[in-house]
Amino acid sequence: MHIENELTVEVDTSYQNLLRILKKNNFKVKEEFDLKDLYLIHKKDKRGKNYLSLLNKCILIRSIISKDNDEHYLTYKYKEYFKNGDIKKQSKINCKIDNPKDMQLIFEQLGFEALIKIDDHMLIMENDTDEMGVQFVNDNHLYIEIELSDHYASLEEIKEVFTKYNIPIKDNNYYAKKAEIALKEKYENEAT
Repeated sequence: MHIENELTVEVDTSYQNLLRILKKNNFKVKEEFDLKDLYLIHKKDKRGKNYLSLLNKCILIRSIISKDNDEHYLTYKYKEYFKNGDIKKQSKINCKIDNPKDMQLIFEQLGFEALIKIDDHMLIMENDTDEMGVQFVNDNHLYIEIELSDHYASLEEIKEVFTKYNIPIKDNNYYAKKAEIALKEKYENEAT
């Protein structure tokens, strides 16, 4: 598996205000698409409050929907964490599929069931110096993700991007975990 590194923050402002901040700093939309993830877990594993451990046991059926094209994948994400919850190492494997509904039926026959759905409206935005993914998740949470690449030599350089543009970060957390937040909210809603 190819090891990836990125920082993901939950933004502590409205979608409209974030777009104003970025446009003021000459960011333009490079790509726009919707990402729909269905997390499937084996029925025997769907217990417990260790959300990160549960998510490591999931398989995803992922659809990437743009105005020009739809693509579908079977995806496995692997993450290791430090004791404080920051991501130590992560990777993913994607396998292109033709029919996500049939793939879900196959996994249901193997004892899997839906755990959570994440609907993510994505904007890849860039200016002359920086690029970031703006993610509006489940019409409720706003995130920015920046990947370590040839453009950024370290995670510290990525942190400086958020500071440079005065992007308000919820709880000063550079390792926001979208799926963990969605799963926690699901279980809390089921309990009420």
